[in-house]
Amino acid sequence: MSPVKAKIKIPLFDLKLSGASIKEVASVLKSGWLSSGPKVAAFEKGIAKITKVQHVAAVSSGTAGLFLALKALDVKEGDEVITTPFTFVATIEAILHVGASPVLADIDPGTLNISCEEVQRRITERTKAILAVDLAGNPADYENLNKLSLAHSLKIISDSAHSFGAAYDGKAMPLWTDATVFSFYPTKNVTAAEGGAVVSRRQELVDKVRLLAKHGLTSNAYDRQISGGWKYDAPTLGYKANLSDVHAAIGLGELSAFAANQKKKEKLVEQYFKNLASVSEYIKLPQIGEKCVHAWHLFIVQLELEKLGIDRNQFIDEMAGRGIECGVHYQPIFELSYYNSFFSLSLNKYPQAAKAGQRVVSLPLYPTLKVSDVDVICEALAEILKINSR
Repeated sequence: MSPVKAKIKIPLFDLKLSGASIKEVASVLKSGWLSSGPKVAAFEKGIAKITKVQHVAAVSSGTAGLFLALKALDVKEGDEVITTPFTFVATIEAILHVGASPVLADIDPGTLNISCEEVQRRITERTKAILAVDLAGNPADYENLNKLSLAHSLKIISDSAHSFGAAYDGKAMPLWTDATVFSFYPTKNVTAAEGGAVVSRRQELVDKVRLLAKHGLTSNAYDRQISGGWKYDAPTLGYKANLSDVHAAIGLGELSAFAANQKKKEKLVEQYFKNLASVSEYIKLPQIGEKCVHAWHLFIVQLELEKLGIDRNQFIDEMAGRGIECGVHYQPIFELSYYNSFFSLSLNKYPQAAKAGQRVVSLPLYPTLKVSDVDVICEALAEILKINSR
C-alpha cells in the first residue's frame, strides 16, 4: 500500500525569476511594442554570445524550432529521420508534422542518449537526418554521429532543449550540427516562459527558419517600422512561430542570471554525488558522456530494481510521503498509446530504453534549491532504498 502523501516541502521544480527579467518585461510593457521587435533581436544576440555561434532565430517554442529546422533542411514526406525513443513527444511530433518517418534507435544504458551503434544499424537509402537528444543536459556522442553523417551524407539536428550551456569537446552543440534547437520553457536552464531558438553555423538555414516563422513574409511589422517602408513579399508558405518581445524580455533577463544559476546547480550536483555514493549499490548515478560538459537541466538516477522490493512508482510515492516530489523523464515513446499504435512497436527492439523507462527518477534540481535540501532528499532516498532492499 502506498504511504499517505505528506504536504510537498521540496518540489521537483521551483521557479524564481530574476530582478533583471522583471525590469526587462516592464520596459517592454511601457514601450507599447509587444510582438517581435528589439528585445527578440537582443535575446538572439545574447544566445549567440553564450553559444559562440553567430546565427540565431528565436521562435515561439522548442517544438516549433524542431519543426522549422527540419523544414529548413528540406526533410519531407518519404524521408526517414533516426531519433531516440527516450525523449519528450515533441521530438517525434516535429518529424511527423513535416511528413517524414521517425525511425527509433535504442539508447546507451549509461548516458541514456541515442546509441551510435544503433543509429548505424538503422540507416537506409531513405534516411535524411539524425535527430539527437541531449537528455538531462548531457550531450549526445557528436563525434561519432558526425562520422556517420559524413559517411552517409546525412544532416544532424540536435534537440538541445535540455542542454543550453553544455559542450561537447569544448564546443557548444551548434558547432557540431547542421541545426541545434534550444527550449526556453519555464523549467529549462534559461526561461522565456515560452520560447525556443534555432542556432546554426549556416546563415542561410537560420534565415530560412526566420522567414518560415513569420508567415513566410520577407519582413514583419517591426522590420517595416524601422525601415520606413510598408512593402513585403511572401516567397514561400510560412507559419506563425515568432517569439514576442514580452517573452524575449524574460529570456534576456534570465540570460544575465544564467552563469550564476549554473554555478549553484553544479554545487547541488556535487552534493548529490557525494551523498549518494553510499547507496550506489541500489541506484545508478548520472553518467556524463566522454568529452562532455553537462548542463544539468535534470539530475536523473536509475533504480537497481533487482536489488529492491519496490518498483519505481512505489519509490516516488515513498518520497512524496516524506514531502519530496520526484519526476520521470521520460516514459519511452513506445509506452504512449498513440505512438505505440502508430509505430506498432516491439519492445524487444529497444531493450535499453524499455529498461530505463521503468527505472529513471528525476530528483529536484534548480537554483533556489539549497545544499541542505539536497541532504534531506538524499537522506530520505537512502532510507527508502535500505528499508526496501532485498
